[in-house]
Amino acid sequence: MPKKSYSILIFFIIVALVAAGIITYNRFKSESNFKQVELVMSLNELRELSYQEGYDEIELLAKIKHSGINSIAIHEDSLESLTLSGKILYFSDKELNKLNFFLKSIDPFKKFQPSPGESYIIFNDKNDYLHIKENLQRQLGEDLVRDLGFLPYVGLKVKGSEEKLADLGLGFSEEDIDLVRNLGFQVILRLKNFSQINKEDIEFKFKESDKAGKISGIIFEGETVLGYPLKENLLFTAELLQKKGYPFGIIEFAGQKGIETVAQSASELAVRVHSITKEEMEIISKQKAIERWIRAAKERKVRIFYIKPFMKSISNLIEDNISYIRTIKEELEVSDFNTGRASILSTTYR
Repeated sequence: MPKKSYSILIFFIIVALVAAGIITYNRFKSESNFKQVELVMSLNELRELSYQEGYDEIELLAKIKHSGINSIAIHEDSLESLTLSGKILYFSDKELNKLNFFLKSIDPFKKFQPSPGESYIIFNDKNDYLHIKENLQRQLGEDLVRDLGFLPYVGLKVKGSEEKLADLGLGFSEEDIDLVRNLGFQVILRLKNFSQINKEDIEFKFKESDKAGKISGIIFEGETVLGYPLKENLLFTAELLQKKGYPFGIIEFAGQKGIETVAQSASELAVRVHSITKEEMEIISKQKAIERWIRAAKERKVRIFYIKPFMKSISNLIEDNISYIRTIKEELEVSDFNTGRASILSTTYR
């Protein structure tokens, strides 16, 4: 081989070795930093636990914060949650008919006659009325959501089955967001899709999420991702996630429809999520559950643990759950993981 050609070959070999070294170093550095796992629980599920056990909600939240939970997932309001919080009164036509003997004695209701297939919502606050009305009209159409004429800015009549109405996501409670944030938690929002959604509706949902301020991320709720079934809508969801810089969760084994399209388009923000279902939590032992969490972090690069509480115990259920959370955190640390906002591995190495 001529001397000049040999020198060129050596030069390219050196360049290749240097490039390989840089890539290896960057990968090592990136994966070394990819060791933070976010421990998340649902505010709704914690409320269910506190109610079941007769335990103060604030005290329970403070305890789980101290035991290692970093973030609280907040679901969109539903007609049921708004009723339980005292923001609305909600009646089906059948329920209102049962109260008719009483309502007829109240002046505004004297000439009112409930219609079959309608539900009725009475509000305490005008801002809640405006907010919920817009959410309902976007999802059901303006023709199916009307004012109760004799109760302006206070009452709505809504057409739709009770099952369909119960499943609607109606935006996020600012009070709930303030509550968990003031206790030191990060916030994860559970955005909910609906049929016939369009780009304007998707943008509206993201504007709703903006009211929460800085959030840790989004995990889509239900069987479908925001924007499904149209691919152009799913790509628009991915575009808004990128624009806002919101990490989003891919729930293992859930098979959410549309998640692959969003993940392919915004892979740099995707975080793998593991959760043990409510049904599994009824039969799994604490030790088996902990082993499953640690295996998910080690073997499958899961970086969000969406932890459901145990709802049955032969001893102190609250303390059993606190111990469970604390042990998950300790076992992660033994395995050289930290807890905090979920690490996101660069898309290059996904």
